[in-house]
Amino acid sequence: MEQFQENEEAEFEYEWLTRENYQFKLLALLAVLADSHLAYRGTLADVCDFFGLKRGDSRNNGTIKSAINALETDGLLKKIIDGRTFTLTLSKKAEKQRRVIRIQKEWVMVAANYKKMPNKSESVDWEKLLRVWLFLLDRGNGFDDPITNVDIGKALGMAEGTVKNARNALTKDIQAIVTKKKYVGRNHCVGSEITPSAVITDYRPES
Repeated sequence: MEQFQENEEAEFEYEWLTRENYQFKLLALLAVLADSHLAYRGTLADVCDFFGLKRGDSRNNGTIKSAINALETDGLLKKIIDGRTFTLTLSKKAEKQRRVIRIQKEWVMVAANYKKMPNKSESVDWEKLLRVWLFLLDRGNGFDDPITNVDIGKALGMAEGTVKNARNALTKDIQAIVTKKKYVGRNHCVGSEITPSAVITDYRPES
């Protein structure tokens, strides 16, 4: 587990939430691990470790390279390659703060290491879990504004079942959101009131 200063935050652009899976993971890596100059230096093996992928797999390496090239083409990232070492830097376009979502870096690593959590209740990829979490943080406290898994899925381009699994993981395992169903009449559920949190409290992942 990376060590961060207390309450150190990562910043995500809302538009990143709908990027392709590996592109989003790369942007998350830069948001969390980049230095003060917004640059990250590492090998493809290091990136695989962050992603939770097998090192040395040619398909994984190829997919990561394709994601890097796509982000560079879209003007969000710049790369320098020196042997096996990649230097990845957020571009000026990516640095422009439009709709920024802030979350403690330690929380991002909790999401990234969800697969390793003992006795976890759900099977969900960490980047899907993090996208849902960031989406809910962007909405803020939703006690007067119920939302459904279908609504979240449409906003993120994600299957309803995946959203459900991510919400269950955030509620039961990470305890990052509080959910309360909202009804019209006695039996008609119109959605859930969700209160998200990004403050490290009692739960801390094992190092």
